[in-house]
Amino acid sequence: MTQTALLVRTHYMDDQVKAFARSLSSDGAFDVYILCDETHGAVETGGRPKISITRQTLRSLGLYDEAKNLLWRCGDYGLYVARQELPQYDAFWMVEPDVRLNDWPPSAILARFPGPEAADFLAGWLRPANRGWGWAARMSPEEGRPWRCLFCMVRLSARALDALLEARRGAAEDHRKHRRDPDGWPNDEVFVASTLIRQGFTCRDFNEFGQIYDEAWYQFWKPHTQGEIEAEGRRGWIYHPVLGGSRYFEKLSRWAIKRGQLDELERVVDRLVGVEWTEAEAKEHRGAFEALRAEAAARGGGSATGN
Repeated sequence: MTQTALLVRTHYMDDQVKAFARSLSSDGAFDVYILCDETHGAVETGGRPKISITRQTLRSLGLYDEAKNLLWRCGDYGLYVARQELPQYDAFWMVEPDVRLNDWPPSAILARFPGPEAADFLAGWLRPANRGWGWAARMSPEEGRPWRCLFCMVRLSARALDALLEARRGAAEDHRKHRRDPDGWPNDEVFVASTLIRQGFTCRDFNEFGQIYDEAWYQFWKPHTQGEIEAEGRRGWIYHPVLGGSRYFEKLSRWAIKRGQLDELERVVDRLVGVEWTEAEAKEHRGAFEALRAEAAARGGGSATGN
């Protein structure tokens, strides 16, 4: 029988993250650890077992650390740290706090998958990458077509992590030797999926075992509120990103700017007064609209509305 650890990946700790960690450990199906980015300082985890990621830790593993937004870009780095510190486990789930596992207990969704002997890598959105996806160009096509996935919730076997760490170290040495642009360093989604596929590991999409996500509700950009999941979500499915309060507004703002839909953002702010924020907070959000419109117009040369 295999042993699998469950890692909550975060760079901050608030009441929502604490509640999320408690829910994942509620039935004792997995040993739960906080996988914590502490490259900018220590984070108090409220007594939860913590795996700390620091610059020193990354360098000791021989990982490349010159790219911007390093641990946002390379979420797989934390898995290598956990693998070194927790060698007793055969596999590792890693879940971000803005993922919602819509079941009780939430870990029941994770427990339904076969063990690492049947799949070295589990993820959503696992597929060959198209040319329009920006990260694809950061993997050389010489060894095969690049692949992609969504890295907010993944499971990897210990043997897959060992192979990935060796590949990251080799790539780091090559990147430094040839003084390549740090911006050319591949992110977790393209590196992990492409490397494991090319090396012949067993990689499966979550939905191959029965549908648990829809791409409209499990993606990178458009956020949802917990209220939306409670009203419209399907039991036994997963959702991302699910946020509340200011974090929801910030993510929704980025999505609205990308889509040119600031008018829709303003309507959402009005609709969620008393649900996600107070009237005073909504007033602050409305005050940000003109600045957002000016910024978007300066970038695109026009009005940032949905019209």
